[in-house]
Amino acid sequence: MRRTVAVVVCLFAILGLLAPAAFAQAPAPKVTINGLFDQVTSGGRNIYDGNFSRTSDSEWYARTRFRPDFTFEVGRTKAVLGLEMDLTYGQTAGTDGSFVGGCGKSGSNGCLDLNTDVAGIIEIKWIYTEFDLTGKNSLMPFIPVGTVARVGGQPFSTLGNYKVVYANGDFGGVSAVTTWAPNLKTNLAYVMVEEEIAGSNRLARNDPFRRGEDWAVILSADITPFKGLDIKPLFSWFYADGPTSGSARRAVANLGPAVAPTHEDRYTVGVDARFRTGPFSVDPTFMFQFGDIEQRGAGSADIRAWIADVQVGFQLGPLLLEARGVWTPGNEADDDLTGGRRKYFQPLDLDTGYWAGWSNIQALGVDYFNGGGGTLAGMSTGIGYDRYGRRGVAGRVTYSLTPSLAFYGIVSPTWTDEKVDTDTTSGTAGRGAPAAATSGGDSRYIGTEVDLGTTWRFAPNTAFD
Repeated sequence: MRRTVAVVVCLFAILGLLAPAAFAQAPAPKVTINGLFDQVTSGGRNIYDGNFSRTSDSEWYARTRFRPDFTFEVGRTKAVLGLEMDLTYGQTAGTDGSFVGGCGKSGSNGCLDLNTDVAGIIEIKWIYTEFDLTGKNSLMPFIPVGTVARVGGQPFSTLGNYKVVYANGDFGGVSAVTTWAPNLKTNLAYVMVEEEIAGSNRLARNDPFRRGEDWAVILSADITPFKGLDIKPLFSWFYADGPTSGSARRAVANLGPAVAPTHEDRYTVGVDARFRTGPFSVDPTFMFQFGDIEQRGAGSADIRAWIADVQVGFQLGPLLLEARGVWTPGNEADDDLTGGRRKYFQPLDLDTGYWAGWSNIQALGVDYFNGGGGTLAGMSTGIGYDRYGRRGVAGRVTYSLTPSLAFYGIVSPTWTDEKVDTDTTSGTAGRGAPAAATSGGDSRYIGTEVDLGTTWRFAPNTAFD
């Protein structure tokens, strides 16, 4: 009898332990789709080939972009798949698509030609998993503070900045956002730029074509001392072994011989902030960059650069007044960058997003396939003009006639920080080595852009620009 009672008691104890798991309700899975359909037509003249002395380049074209994001959620855990398709109306090249041949138009990977059967044009932008790393019901619940982690191909979002200055676009790697208090968060990201595997891309250490293992670390914080003020201090370390991505290292021609970099350690420290009080806003950004580049057979070059970017705004009823300024130094035309000091600021990745919304030629505007890229020496990806740095101001006035209809105007004059040698023999003035070793710079002024535009939100989630 005692044995039977003991067995029954043990069974009840076991069932008592299992009951919560057996009867707990699992969160219901959920799938949502968000995205963007863009139909764009754009005409222009004398901005496409980067040579402003030749005015014969003109075009008028149309295209479609579809950018869907699929989010799969179970409780607080989610997986996100972001896709992108860009197609022009009509065939613009020898093929109608695929990533090998493209479709002739920069940014477009397919052409809607006759019968519109286009293959091989889906881009994967995001493919990541997001989950609770620490805190209650997490992978490591013994750590009391809450951390949300992402692994895979993901957006930079605000990991490195609020305003697009240092890290924008997407990357493959790991990130973690830890909430220490309602007004304090820290952000950590490991960015895999290039992976050296044991197969095809592993070459001898002294091979000039060896790309090596390139990566970056971003450490930042979000501090809110009081309502309306957000401060983001930043530290980032970028390491490159040999050649690397053109998004992370600017390609500039050199007065001296071409030398292949072997190692680069680039450190970026700074602060980004945003302040809102009543109708007034200010968004200042200050960053300093230092480090060194080891070069095969040419010693090392120092990195010493900085950038100041400040945006202010004032809302006066339906009228919004805004201004923005940037100053970042550069190298002189006859500087030898082989063993000297590199003074031009280099972001980690801007994905052509710098100065967007403040220009349509110098940066990306309504038609984000044109402007800012090759047109002006990569100013939307590298901020400065080639090696020469940048000084610029812009004013923007927006008047909202109704809550859904707004008109705006932009004026944006731009200069380089160091004078450009306009006597160079390269295809575009100032882009490349001077014509002779004794050549010097003689012009800073790039030009003044003027834009007029309108935004009409004529239906829910639909806008005409």
